[in-house]
Amino acid sequence: MNKNECPKCGNPKTPWFSLCFDCNKKEKEKPVCDTCGVEVPEGHNLCKIHWIEKKNDEKKIQQIDYVKKQKEDTYREKYEGKYHSPFGKVKSMSELLIAYFLHLNQLNVTYEMKMQIGDQILRPDFAINDGKGNTILLEHFGSLNSNEDFKIPLYVKFCKENPNCFFVCTREKDIYNLKDNLGTKLNDAPLKRAFWN
Repeated sequence: MNKNECPKCGNPKTPWFSLCFDCNKKEKEKPVCDTCGVEVPEGHNLCKIHWIEKKNDEKKIQQIDYVKKQKEDTYREKYEGKYHSPFGKVKSMSELLIAYFLHLNQLNVTYEMKMQIGDQILRPDFAINDGKGNTILLEHFGSLNSNEDFKIPLYVKFCKENPNCFFVCTREKDIYNLKDNLGTKLNDAPLKRAFWN
């Protein structure tokens, strides 16, 4: 085959182009599939087979994205919380009420601060710094499977070993009157106040 001759029409062409200008122009005017190069109808860029594959891939991606988003939403609700408090998102309405109680009483609070007790990693619901070197760990036991039997002995032991740490816990019945119930428990720790807000 001659490099100076167009393989389609036989007209002269330059050696660095595969077709002559006229044949090249005609080829460009014919729409072809972007994937396989098969001629397709005007206005299309994929053949029917590759168009179906693309649509199926898009559906799969949408399904995967939907499942992924559902898992992320479930994770956020379970581990990051869904109620907005002054200290960030909290997981339950009871924790939200406690957070507002602590905030109204102008306490320096961190929500679910990670701490290691022995070989266990725990996140007490609220860690309160009293500004005098004392830390009060506040855990709310709201549900039946809240690991109360497991966590309380760990916190109590930790506080005995660390004299500047104090442990306070609340239960659902305490939520109905935080001023008296939680206030009394905090008065047993170094946060003594005559009146709680």
